[in-house]
Amino acid sequence: MAYTNIEEFSSMHLDVLREIGNIGSGNAATALASLLNTVVDIEVPVISLISYSKVADYLGGKHTKALGMTVDLEGDIHGCMLEVVHLNFAEKLINTFYKKEIVDLAKIDEMDISVVREMSNITTAAYVNSIAAMTQLFININPPDSYCDTVSNLVTIPAEKLSRSYDEPVLYIDEKLHIGDNEMNSGLILVLDSLSIQVLFKKLGMPYL
Repeated sequence: MAYTNIEEFSSMHLDVLREIGNIGSGNAATALASLLNTVVDIEVPVISLISYSKVADYLGGKHTKALGMTVDLEGDIHGCMLEVVHLNFAEKLINTFYKKEIVDLAKIDEMDISVVREMSNITTAAYVNSIAAMTQLFININPPDSYCDTVSNLVTIPAEKLSRSYDEPVLYIDEKLHIGDNEMNSGLILVLDSLSIQVLFKKLGMPYL
């Protein structure tokens, strides 16, 4: 049976997902510190199960323009992670490498995009690797694809890739990063197909409905 409603998940399921998120954030902080050659701290992320129809509101509002980085998950489970990066985050991140004022995300160049893409590659990989480590599942990920669009359009990408309904639940990860003296916020969602959700919880020793 597929998980189609948030009510079908117990607090135990959510606790396991939070543990995966906590491990992933720790791994991401270590990897980003190595990349940026500075101190990086990621606060314990706020992890929630939310209806797909509400995702845009959690990620900054439907009409807000942002950068979206998507990573496809393949192998024993199939899914997609979307990380949404807003202008303030992008500017602070880019300025850890070189000085540049960013006033419009639509006008950033390929070098700027590559900085954000590399950050997203590290953070999404950290979460995926934490899932793989806890479940012993083989999960392959591809380099991130980048988009610049409204949040409402960005959140349709994983749904279209996986043919997910907008009333189904997704995992929302709210990150707060401290990079040097800068504080940044980003939001991620993890979307799995229905069969992969069952495989994931079975590997974690959790009952599935």
